[in-house]
Amino acid sequence: MDQLIALTCPSCGGKVRVKDHQNRFQCEYCGNEHMLPSAAGRIESSRAVPIRPRVPVPNSVRIEKDGQSAAIYQRWFSLKYIPMLFFCIAWDSFLIFWYSMAIGEGLPWIFVAFPVAHLAVGIAMTYYTLAGFVNRTVLEITRSELAVWFEPLPWLGEKRVNTADLKQFYCKEKASRSKNGVSYTYQLYAVTQDNHQVQLLSNLDSPDVALFFEQQIETWLRIEDQPVVSELVH
Repeated sequence: MDQLIALTCPSCGGKVRVKDHQNRFQCEYCGNEHMLPSAAGRIESSRAVPIRPRVPVPNSVRIEKDGQSAAIYQRWFSLKYIPMLFFCIAWDSFLIFWYSMAIGEGLPWIFVAFPVAHLAVGIAMTYYTLAGFVNRTVLEITRSELAVWFEPLPWLGEKRVNTADLKQFYCKEKASRSKNGVSYTYQLYAVTQDNHQVQLLSNLDSPDVALFFEQQIETWLRIEDQPVVSELVH
């Protein structure tokens, strides 16, 4: 029969009990993971070594739990959307002026058709900026399903996956190069039992937000974190 060893979490001081053959554990109080010094699979010491620090709750994130589900709400707004707002106002104002003149004065159809591409760009940028101000990501876990959606404005990328199909989560960093330099965004992936990779979230501005999602999901689903090639490391 497995014997239980009493330990003290080095992160929060909480009292935990682990089986004598374990070489790592996750604190039930603070969620931090720790490695136990061992030899031949047996614990030699009650000293625990942290192996991956927990990411604190980001300012843009809120957690809600009840007896049936747990959810993470992450608002999109950041300072980058403020200059986008002024750019959209200038762009859309010009288009309104152009079409008011073209239609009001009965100009030839070419004056109406010519800026159609600019109109499409203006609509897309305006929608993107408005979503940045008001939208949030919702990731909810129930006993049977992990779901991701966006509200209140519709957005591509909603997902629903059976929790029984999930075995690991990891984050990746994506670099985008432009004439202004290099910018980085962060993505959250799930690995299924048949080793398929499912992108759950993309275009996250902060690595801490991505890693926080990963750690919370693994904690809620009781999945032991395992290294994944090319994953983002805190």
